[in-house]
Amino acid sequence: MKNRATHDTTPEIVVGLDIGTTKIATVIGSRNPDGKIDIHGYGKGESTGVQHGLIYNIIKTVEGIHVSKSVARNRFNHDFHEVFVGVAGRHIKSMEYKHTVTRINGKEDVIRHDEIEDMVNDLQSISVTPGEQIISVIPQRFIIDKHRETTDPVGELGEVVEGYFQIITGNEAEIKKILRCVRDAELEAETIILEPIASGLACLTHEEKKHGAVLIDIGGGTTDVAIFYDGKPVYTIVIPFGGNSITKDISGICKIPMELAEKLKISYGTCLVKESNSNNYINIPQLHGLQPIQISENMLAEIIHARVQTDILDEIALAIRESGYASRITGGVVLTGGGSLLKHIKELCQFTLQLPVRIGNPEIGFVSNIPSELKSPIYSTVLGLLKFGIEGLDGQVEESVSANNSSSMTKKTEKKKNQKYNKGNKGKSFDDFFNVISNFLDNLLEKAT
Repeated sequence: MKNRATHDTTPEIVVGLDIGTTKIATVIGSRNPDGKIDIHGYGKGESTGVQHGLIYNIIKTVEGIHVSKSVARNRFNHDFHEVFVGVAGRHIKSMEYKHTVTRINGKEDVIRHDEIEDMVNDLQSISVTPGEQIISVIPQRFIIDKHRETTDPVGELGEVVEGYFQIITGNEAEIKKILRCVRDAELEAETIILEPIASGLACLTHEEKKHGAVLIDIGGGTTDVAIFYDGKPVYTIVIPFGGNSITKDISGICKIPMELAEKLKISYGTCLVKESNSNNYINIPQLHGLQPIQISENMLAEIIHARVQTDILDEIALAIRESGYASRITGGVVLTGGGSLLKHIKELCQFTLQLPVRIGNPEIGFVSNIPSELKSPIYSTVLGLLKFGIEGLDGQVEESVSANNSSSMTKKTEKKKNQKYNKGNKGKSFDDFFNVISNFLDNLLEKAT
């Protein structure tokens, strides 16, 4: 049962909850009479208890959910309890599984939808590695009577139906932590959904999903990839690197705080070394009155390019080749998530994958006047979770597996560290140095805008 507001004129509402590395976001919405999705409220909280898509600190994560929930609820002016929650992280795995059934009177009776559902249900209970559990079973393709291949066998004749399914599993303890955090925040997880699939619902057009498209969601802690074909997700993979990995590289190599490394990445960084200004050096203030550090834009670009190329885009290219769908991707690539805002990542992705690439904003199926803050790749997952709750995978409301049974359908994330400085015996005091850094960061933001 979805949330219902107490006011008679308020439509039935659905709530998406994204527990990410860099933020926790809540969005409330419903379908309007025109079939579009209206946004009634939204909120954001800090995510200081999550790293690489894994919840490390229950209390901090619950606090972030509470803040996000309260802001969204105050904007909507109504209470809610049930949410559609995303799952992602380094613990997510997928494998292909073949399941064959022999039908009686297959030459006379057409294949029915409930027979395919039975095949999916059969796989929900197969044995997996101890400590893991099945999150989702996604049909990929079917072979009928050993010779005809199709993605939709319903309505065809056939005695032997050979189905190939993508089985997505996750660490049981990690999934339980998600459910506990939601419950401790006085909410109920109606369904757990694979986050790249949710992002695809918000960013991919019907034509892209039909003709074959790759959805790449670069989050803080991980990069989630989903391939859609013939209108549905057929392959997913989680790559254990994201935007925070790049920031950590900058922080470690340049020996500067994470917060400052993030600002440098946003203000001066690029994925293409040739697009950087090799003559420009950035002066960074230092503690204890030491001489400022100088970092060249060229060096910054080399750091960013190395991580993006080797650990993210090259891994995506390999995954596409191994998926079996490389030759069917005619709808191109859609980049989303916070990492898609990196300068020239679109061009580098297009060069690496040799496919057309666009940046995906979460606007497919939503009203045009949604809040401007939400019209960003950063909110693709939470808006996709909302859309899944309203329409399901096929553009219509459908039954989902209950989260109470720890099963259903994957972002990301990484812990937002607060850099602490110790007071020194020499040079400027902590407060003076903090003001210098704050002014420096403000100047960077002004230049970026």
